[in-house]
Amino acid sequence: MDLLDSLLNRLTMYRLTVYVLLSYVGLGMVFALLGRLSATATEMVISLFILFVTAYTTDRGLARLFHVPTNMESWLITALILFLIVQPANSTPTYLALGLAGALSMASKFLLARSGKHLFNPAALAASFLSLWGLLPVTWWIGSTLLWPFTLLLGLLVIRKIKRAPLFLSFAITSILLQYLLFLQAHQPLFVDMRHALLASPLIFLSTIMLTEPATMPPRRNQQIIFGVLVALLYVTAWKLGPLIIYPEIALLIGNIYAYFVSPKYRFRLQLKEIQQISNSVYNYVFLPDRRFSFIPGQYMEWTLAGVPYDSRGNRRTFTIASSPTENEVQIGLKYHEPASAYKAAFHDMQPGDLIYASQLAGNFTLHGDEQKRLAFIAGGVGITPFRSMIKYLTDNDVACDIVLLYVVSNDQEFLYAKEFTDAAKIGVKVIPIVTKPGKAIAGVLRTKINPSVLVQLLPDYGQRKFYISGPNVMVDATKNHLRTLGVANKLIKTDHFSGY
Repeated sequence: MDLLDSLLNRLTMYRLTVYVLLSYVGLGMVFALLGRLSATATEMVISLFILFVTAYTTDRGLARLFHVPTNMESWLITALILFLIVQPANSTPTYLALGLAGALSMASKFLLARSGKHLFNPAALAASFLSLWGLLPVTWWIGSTLLWPFTLLLGLLVIRKIKRAPLFLSFAITSILLQYLLFLQAHQPLFVDMRHALLASPLIFLSTIMLTEPATMPPRRNQQIIFGVLVALLYVTAWKLGPLIIYPEIALLIGNIYAYFVSPKYRFRLQLKEIQQISNSVYNYVFLPDRRFSFIPGQYMEWTLAGVPYDSRGNRRTFTIASSPTENEVQIGLKYHEPASAYKAAFHDMQPGDLIYASQLAGNFTLHGDEQKRLAFIAGGVGITPFRSMIKYLTDNDVACDIVLLYVVSNDQEFLYAKEFTDAAKIGVKVIPIVTKPGKAIAGVLRTKINPSVLVQLLPDYGQRKFYISGPNVMVDATKNHLRTLGVANKLIKTDHFSGY
């Protein structure tokens, strides 16, 4: 699994989704050529071309009209999803309908959104429009018995990458149990009907790709579980509301309404105020937002940078907010690696006065009532950013606490936020700086690597503390394993993973 995670971390979640969807398209083309699907390969190629053209042109046109940067993968993901769930077009009227759906899906991202939060899943909205008006059947052909092994395997890769297992499981388990009960009540043959309901249905694709779309799901884990259960109930029961039948795409749209109302609706334009260079590779950026906003210390946002040359990683990333809600400025800490992606290179070239856009506030790596408990924070590199936000918030509010922070870097020149952590000593925060590479002795700094014996030495009361771990995935996973070795229960370990950038 370590090798798999290492490969996944080389991709952003959006780029992985593009590759997975393109794989589905390629498989569909192969099965169409073999005569295993109802559509021909020619119909599929024409349909895909129509969706690409209409989605791309609408996205670029509206982005210029509204003066906002576009996300490179956005139009492509939406067009591919539509292609995979709508019956390929084969006549002039259906060509026009498909083109309209492509344009409508992208227009909804601009017209049915508030501060970067979409009201509806764009592909589900366009598909619902086609089916409700009888313009083109929404067949969910990707959910066929031919393709289910591929959609399950690749879909689970997406779930693992984006850490959305609770959302996926809440939907899948609710769907399976409810379907089982309905078949049992109707005295239907369980094996045959359950197999069809699971493998020849939208269930796998809906739960792994569409349900987990970041812009239209809730930001917090408990809300995501409710969201998954709600959509599953609507999906399986397929209720009729007058002339309206709750098809899968409509079930998702109704769930989106819940997600919209429980989600923060923030989209900001931030101006770079200051760049603080800590070392050759570590920087802290200070931005001025166009307005104040509320967030919970430890949360992250999606940052979109205009003018990024095209590469395999796109022009948006998720970064944790390093500043506290008590501050007027917004800070993020970054570490650069060689070779840098086009996005990171463009970020590195930013100058004071330049603009960046942030939206999609989310994240569960927060204290959430743990402030008065005995805590241990373990940070690796720029994984210090959520802890800076938390500790600065506690300091500014004069909240007494018992926190030990193990701050681990590879180079003693890479420590960030020294002043904030020094100020936090007055409220009960103890910081232990650790450098993993050998070198000359520095007063107050340990040179060691984290392992079970070091944890026992530095945290003799580890059995009485709750642990928060943030940093590169390899470091987070290794530290969690060390704590398990010491007998620390999983419920007392909270982790934050980098999504790969």
